[in-house]
Amino acid sequence: MKSLKMLPHVWQKVGRTLLVLCLVVFAVFFKAVVHDLLWFDTKWYDAFGHGWAYLLVVLFFLLGIVLLAMSKERAEDERVTFIRHQALIRTVILYLVIALINLFLNLFITSWIGPEKASQVMVIKRYFTCVPAFILYYVLIFKISLWWDNKKTDDEE
Repeated sequence: MKSLKMLPHVWQKVGRTLLVLCLVVFAVFFKAVVHDLLWFDTKWYDAFGHGWAYLLVVLFFLLGIVLLAMSKERAEDERVTFIRHQALIRTVILYLVIALINLFLNLFITSWIGPEKASQVMVIKRYFTCVPAFILYYVLIFKISLWWDNKKTDDEE
């Protein structure tokens, strides 16, 4: 079987650093949204939430996820390749389940909460079905599966 060309392991550290920085900025962004909902003064948020800074944070978040997904593990072997393959299959199944739930919610959402609130819920649902979410699901499933397999292997020894 032909092996995949992947980035060196050091790129995982770069990806983790980008994700942590983006999560910190998103936490500030979330706080600004909550303050905006509570009618506090958030003039500085308006420039961030709709401008180039928001786009950069999203791009860096996507870059961090891709770096985590495309870089090798410290000990890359056939077992890790098998776990990668299983994680990809599980991610596709999870994504299909989320898409089906999304489809059924779209059918019934306007009758449940009304058309004026439906657009807010649609934006939230869009975050769960976008491509970066798919890559994030893959990375999470792979890392958890790898951790679980390592834990199981350590327990057997």
